[in-house]
Amino acid sequence: MLGLKRLNPLAAVADQAWLSLLSFAISLAFIWGGTKAEYGAYLLLLAPLLLIQSVQYAIVNSPLATFLPAAAESEKARLRTTAVTLHIYLALTCAVLGLVGLLIYGSLAHFRVSALLLAGFALAIIGTIARESQRSFAYVQGQGVRALGGDLVYGAILLAGIGLAIAGSTLSASFVLMLTGIAGITPLLMRIGKFEGLQTHADPIRQFWSCGRWALPSVIVTWVNLSSYPYFAGKALGIAAVADIGAARLFLMPIGLLMPAWSNWYRPRISRWSAAGDVNAIKRITHTSLLAGLAIMALLAVFFIVAYPFLEHWLGPQYQGLQPLVLMWLLFFALSLARNFYMATLMVDGGGYKILHHITWLALALALPGFVLLSPQGATWVVGVLCAVELVQMVLVVIKARQYWSRLEARS
Repeated sequence: MLGLKRLNPLAAVADQAWLSLLSFAISLAFIWGGTKAEYGAYLLLLAPLLLIQSVQYAIVNSPLATFLPAAAESEKARLRTTAVTLHIYLALTCAVLGLVGLLIYGSLAHFRVSALLLAGFALAIIGTIARESQRSFAYVQGQGVRALGGDLVYGAILLAGIGLAIAGSTLSASFVLMLTGIAGITPLLMRIGKFEGLQTHADPIRQFWSCGRWALPSVIVTWVNLSSYPYFAGKALGIAAVADIGAARLFLMPIGLLMPAWSNWYRPRISRWSAAGDVNAIKRITHTSLLAGLAIMALLAVFFIVAYPFLEHWLGPQYQGLQPLVLMWLLFFALSLARNFYMATLMVDGGGYKILHHITWLALALALPGFVLLSPQGATWVVGVLCAVELVQMVLVVIKARQYWSRLEARS
């Protein structure tokens, strides 16, 4: 049992890497075995799926990670059953809204929406929420291996189905979306015997909403903020510049995986340490993580400065001269890494979520005019705006986190 516990942090990293690999594999499958139109339809519906994941994180998963680890044993059962019920209600509500939204979009954009695509999208919404719910329960209870196991089952079903579709020349957006839903629900079916029915309790609902009411608009604003730069770059510089920005970011994908893996594993612990008044433990893991993260970033910077001319040959003639963009993305991820490490301190109560809510709106207010003014100057300036906004957010989050530490020390 002790050996299994030691594997949990590694499993959290492996889980995030596995999900990223699945996303990459789906893209390759469409490129190799599907039509461009079907791939476009899939990408069109992937964006709202990611937004739904963010909404789920804001109103259920994140509050669960905030309150469950610090709750008394007598309260944990009610928190868990309330969270399960909220996941189910959210899945059904979002599935209905997704169907209506897709129909409206199809009508306005003259996009043909088949019954199969509607069914696939609705099932993908339900399956995505189901998959994320089992992961959140696993991580909040320190069970990284269980989360990885569920996602391995999910991925195996997804890859097997896609492989069969390619072999039969039947790969389509509808099929992949439907498969996403089935694969997402399957791991939960293995635990159906533990389902205690639909139950909500007033105190957990109030606790969840004390955080969710601030987190919900924040994740939507963040989604808009980080999803808008391609449109500004495309309008000012053309679609080729958007491709350059995306290609340069691919080099930093492993760093992007580390942040959610770290958050999945340590956020519940920080909530527990905060409730216990153990500020030294919070400081220690924050500072240790920051030093390790920045050391990795520094090594990557040296690597890209020295080795990039050799790596560039693998990109082909269309993607040359991207080293400044790669280094700019590296700076963005370094700032983002620091912000996320300190941000976990604030995500222990409703007051912290309120602070992050205001910081997120400030970020949007800075980013949009920055994109308008500086995008015409070149692709590097587009990522530079993201870096500047990230720096402002990081400084504010560090200041507020240190204030939290001081208050926690004063109470102890």
